[in-house]
Amino acid sequence: MDKQEYSTGIGELYAAEVLGEGLANRWLELATDPIERYKIGLFLQLESEAKVRLRPLLARHGISLVEDEKQRAAGAAAAEQFAAKPWREAMAALAPLCLPFAHRFQSLLEVAAPEDAPLIRFMIDHELSVSRMAEREAQGESAFSSDLVVKLEHAFAYVGASR
Repeated sequence: MDKQEYSTGIGELYAAEVLGEGLANRWLELATDPIERYKIGLFLQLESEAKVRLRPLLARHGISLVEDEKQRAAGAAAAEQFAAKPWREAMAALAPLCLPFAHRFQSLLEVAAPEDAPLIRFMIDHELSVSRMAEREAQGESAFSSDLVVKLEHAFAYVGASR
């Protein structure tokens, strides 16, 4: 992998988080169930925190920090489809979508400079974790409100009626 390919891949890390943030933000707008809104809010927080965490890596490689609005729009469009499904079905659809990103980021890790490796490893774990949590949610477990919350720097508690 040459330097340009590597830089493109680093940009893809960021674009994936912009897309994920757009998806979570729009899905949150569309959700009506309070528990689902809380879980989607946690997902939005995860995507936002990952995006912010990547900015120093982009800056180190001279990659623009300007977000591609097409990525955000693509995420928002996908949210329409997720919001139209029952929660468990939506989670089953979300789980496999993270895996191609994890595989792409793994290819970056194989050629990453030592100073880049921790963030790229973080992104691989991030994508695999979202996939695993979505799989568990699809099985009826409450993985977002238990497993996702511990991954956040700025987590927040559920406020509302429990069920």
